[in-house]
Amino acid sequence: MDKIIEGIRRFRRDTYPQLKPLYDDLVKSGQKPHALVIGCSDSRIAFETLTGCGPGELFIVRNAGNIIPQYGKYMGGVTASIEFAIERLPIRDVIVCGHTYCGAMAALLRPESAEDMPAVQKWISFARQAKRRIGKEHTAVFDNHLREAVAENVKLQLEHLRTYPCIQKGMNAGSIRLHGWVYEIENGDVVSYDEGGNRWLSLTEPEEPKRDVSGRYRPVE
Repeated sequence: MDKIIEGIRRFRRDTYPQLKPLYDDLVKSGQKPHALVIGCSDSRIAFETLTGCGPGELFIVRNAGNIIPQYGKYMGGVTASIEFAIERLPIRDVIVCGHTYCGAMAALLRPESAEDMPAVQKWISFARQAKRRIGKEHTAVFDNHLREAVAENVKLQLEHLRTYPCIQKGMNAGSIRLHGWVYEIENGDVVSYDEGGNRWLSLTEPEEPKRDVSGRYRPVE
């Protein structure tokens, strides 16, 4: 706690004065983020740092495994946050972002590792279809399939997102775009799912066409 409190003091002393005009505007005009990020709670992912965004630019929903329950199946905080963001904020882009070395996906592949966490077991059940799709319902080669599960889960949660009436309305109107990302902690790369080509493309290189890195997420026996 000492480090956290010192950070608060340093922010108030050094950083806040520089951002005061921005915060004054955000208080006066309200928040107007154009992107909704649905990501994992993992402490290794800092979305503002990763994207170079500042206060008021991203509306972020975080939970274990960047999971989005199908609309109507579980009406909780994730559902409410998505609905509020789409209905009340000028959101144009919705990003579902998974990451390598995800603990929730590890628990999905190895249920015995979460035997003492019934809430976790219940929550990751909303990702169980991803495990079935990679054909490793009873996998014995965990390390080889964790990356594959992370990627398949992002694709699955995008499908779940499309069950939301507010998302359907926005997509039909052409005002909402969906994106599926995986952040690779070990190298800093961010890859995006190209649904039309069923492939993963690197976002971190400026040249076009973007580099196809799908091989990183194919099954390895």
